Amino acid sequence: MHDELDIIREVGSIAASHGSIALSEILGKKIYLTIPSVDMVSCEGVSNKIDLDRMGIAVICRITTGIQGQAVFILDEKNAFKLINVSARIAEEDKRSSVMTELGLSTIKEIGNIVISSYLNAIGMIVKRVVLSLPPTLISGTLDEIINIILSSSASGDSALLVEAMFEETDEKMKGGFYLVLSQKAATDIREACKQMLRDLEQK
Repeated sequence: MHDELDIIREVGSIAASHGSIALSEILGKKIYLTIPSVDMVSCEGVSNKIDLDRMGIAVICRITTGIQGQAVFILDEKNAFKLINVSARIAEEDKRSSVMTELGLSTIKEIGNIVISSYLNAIGMIVKRVVLSLPPTLISGTLDEIINIILSSSASGDSALLVEAMFEETDEKMKGGFYLVLSQKAATDIREACKQMLRDLEQK
């Protein structure tokens, strides 16, 4: 028995495939992006799904067309450094540094933008609309602070689509998160579009 999340997982797999190709080209080595888990929760319930005490970095894009909301890519500090270290463009002295350099921040921003763009394109396939966002911004701090900033503009009844993102390279594995903070209407539109896709599948 399939449900709406099954459709979103399948579309997430398509997004991961496209993201893997783009990341491999950007980083100069084979990168596999997978989506192990997907969940839809109320914005109030997001904090229960995350270890908020860790330091982290987030790439945030406000969605401008197609649906209403924000797209966010988050890494905790440990996984952010891991992801930077697999980049072919980072000098050895930067790899050994415990301080996030300007080049490292730029790399995270670029990777986040790729993940967000790939997923928004996939969401656009579900709702049959062009989903575009503003250029990304970067924020850092504790994950608690980051989540509070992200959710500060959300309204009662808004939802969050939580997507676990796993990056795998030959010698390293990294884990991050992709969060789609959706207005009530956007969440309803996505659910209804998924239900229609399920109905279409059942009729075949």
